[in-house]
Amino acid sequence: MIISKINLIKKHEENNLEIRKISKSDLEELAKLMVSVYNAPPWNDKWTVETALESLTDISDFSKLFGNVIVDGNKMIGVIIGHVRRYATESTFYIDEFFISEKYRGTGSAKNLYQTSIKQLKQRGITGAFFTTLKNSKAYNFYVKQGAWDLEDSACFYHKFQ
Repeated sequence: MIISKINLIKKHEENNLEIRKISKSDLEELAKLMVSVYNAPPWNDKWTVETALESLTDISDFSKLFGNVIVDGNKMIGVIIGHVRRYATESTFYIDEFFISEKYRGTGSAKNLYQTSIKQLKQRGITGAFFTTLKNSKAYNFYVKQGAWDLEDSACFYHKFQ
């Protein structure tokens, strides 16, 4: 498993934020944050701490896990977590979850977490990332500003089994 103990990656002295590798011990706190983020607009999901923890645990069990958390003091304020897999001629990062506490949106925290993670992935030979988000969300515009583009020839599907 690629999860490591706390490994300081980048410290932002101006606002006491640090970005570090995710650890299994982070998952419970991240599950609570996930509930607060995704049960609010624009997602309006119905997560519980238990289902969020199950989801994050499933992701953390991927053999090629990559994940960073951003922490303010001793409080986790966001995470980017996913897995790396081969896609044709390159290795690609599949972002399973990327969320930031509402209080920290618009402060540059998400941008710092995203750009730090991209830099680390590039150093490992990862050439890009796949992910989904809602088109009517601030997240969509965030990704575009970071240089991502909407694959207009692709579609994201969900098939509810009856």
